[in-house]
Amino acid sequence: MSKNLPINVAARNAVWVYDVLVAPRFAGAPSIMESKRSHEIPDFDTLPEGGNVAVEVYGGAFTLRLDGELRRVYVRRFEYVSFTSERDVRDAFLTLWREVEALESAAEVGRVAGEWLERWRQK
Repeated sequence: MSKNLPINVAARNAVWVYDVLVAPRFAGAPSIMESKRSHEIPDFDTLPEGGNVAVEVYGGAFTLRLDGELRRVYVRRFEYVSFTSERDVRDAFLTLWREVEALESAAEVGRVAGEWLERWRQK
């Protein structure tokens, strides 16, 4: 996150919720996925395949979500775009984030996310 951004932009008012693999507690147990919350954007290259990512902006007033298992990017609860690969869905989600991270209200984030969704649906 750039230190040059004003205080009231989406990037400074975001909470990231994402899946991480947790080491087993004892020998022979499988690794499990747990959700982690952070104010910093995760390193997408280290996230587990099929993991979910969400970014809640402005105290949860607006949430963008990546469903890793279904390879979908949601801009609202039932409004999404599907992708054919893990790489494509992550790249699309990061592109969407870059478009909204400097916006100064939840309404602006919603408007721009809706425009992004329509552009992808037309492809």
